[in-house]
Amino acid sequence: MDQYLAKLEEELLLRTNPPDLKDHPVWQAAAYSIRAGGKRIRPELLFRTLLLLGQEPDETATAFAAALEMVHTYSLIHDDLPAMDDDDFRRGQPACHIRFGEARAILAGDLLLNLAYETMLEMGKENTGAPGAMQALAYAAGGRGMILGQDRDLQMEKKKPEEISLSDVYGMAEKKTGCLIEAAFLMAGHLAGAPDEVIRELSVLGLSAGLVFQIRDDILDQEASLDTLGKTPDKDARSGKKTFVTVGGLEGARRALDTEAGKIQEALWNLSKLGYDISGLKDYLDRLAERTF
Repeated sequence: MDQYLAKLEEELLLRTNPPDLKDHPVWQAAAYSIRAGGKRIRPELLFRTLLLLGQEPDETATAFAAALEMVHTYSLIHDDLPAMDDDDFRRGQPACHIRFGEARAILAGDLLLNLAYETMLEMGKENTGAPGAMQALAYAAGGRGMILGQDRDLQMEKKKPEEISLSDVYGMAEKKTGCLIEAAFLMAGHLAGAPDEVIRELSVLGLSAGLVFQIRDDILDQEASLDTLGKTPDKDARSGKKTFVTVGGLEGARRALDTEAGKIQEALWNLSKLGYDISGLKDYLDRLAERTF
């Protein structure tokens, strides 16, 4: 996996540092946020899913993984803005708007979103599954997916805790976080030309993996430090955010985590019955469910 992730970093560096534009502030802001690193969870899920499907990640897969990370990073830049979640730190360093100003941070996010599709259109010409992969990402990131989830999150902030149920939090998290993680699985499935029954299992797997990631994130917000978390801890409760922890309590959040982890194991088992080697993906998903950062 290290070699695939190393190629990903090369692709991201190449795409966000064009020789004729790299000195422009908006490109510097975009590159700053990309270079901050992060866990690269979504690209790794894409790579591991491709390997499960028997396909070695190639240049096209690397470009699509980079596009997925660009979309994710754009969402973080905008999410940190004062009008949204208002956080001064991201990935262990000052947020993009703190370093470059709010206006340029907005533009840098827009740049990364458009660059993602430019990259996929350029590199996906020879892959018959590329349109499906692009559509999966567009749906996940758009007004039926991540953006809708973010808007629901903002709406829920204005409501009293007793007006919000855990099912409301589920619905918001599925869209805000789950859809983009599901996209990693679906993009790999389309690029590999997987049959419909496998695509369906990958969708179930992806949504539950996204919820596991979000629930763990909510728990860590209560328990981790800035150095460990890379962003301001204990911020959800102080800002009135409705999360699995603030609505369901720590025990409720842990029960929800166990439920979604069970769905992941069921989907993996279904894939194994179809003849796929699930070991590499299972190991990584188990680690995500137990992460402490």
